Amino acid sequence: MSDLPPGPLFVCELPNALRLEIHDRSQHYFGGYWRLRLEARCPVPLSAVDVDPAVRSDMGRLLGDPVPFLRTLEQMAVPQEQLEQLRQGLLERFVRQLRPLLGDHRFPGAFLVREYRKRLQGGDRGIPCFS
Repeated sequence: MSDLPPGPLFVCELPNALRLEIHDRSQHYFGGYWRLRLEARCPVPLSAVDVDPAVRSDMGRLLGDPVPFLRTLEQMAVPQEQLEQLRQGLLERFVRQLRPLLGDHRFPGAFLVREYRKRLQGGDRGIPCFS
């Protein structure tokens, strides 16, 4: 694991009431080299989509509530001496890309509908690594 504390590197309350957290999931894998990996998490509550209550209930059954938005950004073979600089660069890139997307007022509903449709179309094979 990384030499950073287990809490998030970055937390942001978005204008649409969602909360973006970015966590460091970096790992030392050999010699002085690291797998630098940042993970963005943004739980999206089902209350964020305006649909029929029966559909919302089915969404909850299939997706859970809240529905996790998860994305990772990583870089392999990072030398120990460059770890902090590259971590900061990846963090800034992630924030720059995700904050406008996730903070848009249309994002929660669109995300929930997309995830629901994927699940209805058989995107989940019942095996967690194939979902």
